[in-house]
Parts: sequence; structure tokens; C-alpha cells
Amino acid sequence: MSANQLRDTPGRLLLGWAVLFSALVVLAWRIHLHPADYEWTEYPTALGDMALYTQLGPNDDRYEPNLKFAGQEKGLFRRTEGIVEMDDAVMFKIAKEKMGRLFVYKPVTGDRDAEPPVYLKAADGRYVEFGLKKYYKPYAPSVP
Repeated sequence: MSANQLRDTPGRLLLGWAVLFSALVVLAWRIHLHPADYEWTEYPTALGDMALYTQLGPNDDRYEPNLKFAGQEKGLFRRTEGIVEMDDAVMFKIAKEKMGRLFVYKPVTGDRDAEPPVYLKAADGRYVEFGLKKYYKPYAPSVP
């Protein structure tokens, strides 16, 4: 007897599809009105990275190991006094530093798991080198 009762299953399916496609139309309209909110480009290289290095901590990063990675107790020292110029397209992201603010880079010619030096981006095409040893100014003997 219950086999001959009307259950309105086609109506329920039609209502479900109508709700689903209405939501899809609303989403498509929002994307059409504000496409910049839904489009982005991520590069495996340093291209487009705007999180630029200024200084990691309160200490002078040439004499204190300020660049640290999560799970590592020892840090890396700043190796150069100035800025190193390199092409952004050949600098690959290898990780984020411990605080998660900045990407750490290596040149494409270097192995990802090799020893430092590693680089932090300071500007477009300009990097600060970090390594295992403290920074020492090059020795220049005094002329009498």
C-alpha cells in the first residue's frame, strides 16, 4: 500500500538542484564583480615576494645568530655587510624562518639540502646572505 503513495521525489530533486545552482550563480557573479579577490599567483622563486628583510631581531645579526628554523636550536649569522645582487628568477624558496614571516632562498644551482649560505630577500634582485660563521670584516693591513 505504501508503494503507491506519492512522495514528491522529483520535486525534491528539482528543489535541491535549484538551490545548488543558485549558489553557483551567486559565486560566479561575485567572482565576476571582484576578480582580484579570487586570483593570485604563487611562484616557487622569489618573483613577487613582497615580505622584505629589514632585521630579524633586536640584536645585530652579524654577531648574533638571528636566522633560525623551526626545530633547530642553532641559528645562522649574517655573512655580508652589504647586499648581494642576484636574479629573482633563479632564487628558489626552501623554507620559512622560525617566525614564519620571511621566505629563505637558495640559488637554483645550489642543492636544497646542502649547507648554507642561504639568503633573505631585501628588495627586488637584492639579498642578504646568512651562513654558519660569524661575520668578520676582511683583513686589510695598515699601511705605515
